[in-house]
Amino acid sequence: MFRNEIQRRIWSLAWPAIIANISQTLLNLVDTLMVGHVSALAIAAVGLGGQVSWFMFPIMMSVSVGTLALVARFVGAKDFSGAELVLEQSIYLAFLLGIPVFLFGWFFGDEVLRIMGARGELLETAYAYLKVVFLFYPIRFILFTANSALRGAGDTKTPMKVGILMNVLNATFDYLLIYGKLGFPRLGAVGAAWASGIGIAVATVVVMTLLFSGRLIIRFRPAWRFEWAMVRRIVRIGIPTLVERGLFSFYNFLYMSIVTRFGDVALAAHQIGLRIESIAYMPAFGFNVASSALVGQNLGAGRPDEAERTVKEALKMVTAFMSVMAFVLIAFPRYLVMPFLTKSDPHYSEVLSLAVVYLLIVGISEIPLGWVFVLSGALRGAGDTKSPMYVTAVSKLLFRIIPSYLLGFGFSIGQIHFRGLGVVAAWIAMSLETFTSALFYWLIFRRGKWKYVKV
Repeated sequence: MFRNEIQRRIWSLAWPAIIANISQTLLNLVDTLMVGHVSALAIAAVGLGGQVSWFMFPIMMSVSVGTLALVARFVGAKDFSGAELVLEQSIYLAFLLGIPVFLFGWFFGDEVLRIMGARGELLETAYAYLKVVFLFYPIRFILFTANSALRGAGDTKTPMKVGILMNVLNATFDYLLIYGKLGFPRLGAVGAAWASGIGIAVATVVVMTLLFSGRLIIRFRPAWRFEWAMVRRIVRIGIPTLVERGLFSFYNFLYMSIVTRFGDVALAAHQIGLRIESIAYMPAFGFNVASSALVGQNLGAGRPDEAERTVKEALKMVTAFMSVMAFVLIAFPRYLVMPFLTKSDPHYSEVLSLAVVYLLIVGISEIPLGWVFVLSGALRGAGDTKSPMYVTAVSKLLFRIIPSYLLGFGFSIGQIHFRGLGVVAAWIAMSLETFTSALFYWLIFRRGKWKYVKV
């Protein structure tokens, strides 16, 4: 199946990450399906609440990216004690950062939702969902960071197994708490948040127990103190990621604000389309993880040319996988959307038609999306977190946000009057931005400066 040893190594790390992502994606689909059978408003509330929750992702990434890059370098150099020190310090840092994030979501989440355009029952439901999600953020940060450390060490199977356990628990409690089965309260959209939290809590306990036990490639050996030199190294790599993910979240905030203002039907179609598309980039996520780990390990072992060959092979592989995904999105959009809707919903036909259009538009950009995943992962694995920051700052503003607004709502320049394309313009701009980001990442990769980044 794979032509050379490099491809086999990539696949050995990629497939568990793909399975883990499939598990998470199926869970997201289950969430959407179950909530969708409550109402279209419930779908919109969970989607909007999830977008606000996603704004905290930059903080989580700022620790996890530095963790993965450093662990990979140490493991590549066969310095496992150094890798374990990175793991320990990262877990302390992640937990402490998770506390203010929880407090922010709990006390100010409703204001953020209002800024995004939520009103009335949509605001009330989305905020109730959001408060529960943020309650679990401190332990969610720990889980995310621990999994990043294991992936940097070359262990993608443990995060996969723990992720499957988490998602099975989540799906089970989705059914019990959304619909109020077997004596559990009927919580609707809020039940999905509690189900997610329960799965995260159990998964965190399991992965930390395994790290304590010494049965994995690296071990958690707590000294219960900060080693500030190592913390500074983690933070130095992580700060550009914090800025980059912060910009990404801010731009996403603007983007979702634009989509929200096209109405609840447009927002519901967007959320359903986004959930379905998340299936398509499952392979890309796996190759992102493999590229990050192998580039970091090869640079740690003093083999920059091998790191470059690894990325080029990963690009070939992700292109093949994403071609299949693009075909499915473009050929069968209606059949992919229908399971997410109930025919009794008064907006059934409108949401179905719009979601089909979404999938047709994004389907053409799946291959460059795969390149974005691989190349950005390779740069971060090398410790070059500044380049993704620059790409995000330029590409998403110029090619997604501005075109979405101007082409969506329309504009007038002298005698030229453009009425606007509505939410479809936002989806066209999103697809355009994927192509431009892929081009920028390729040019940065070709320059080769990432091979000499000091971490």
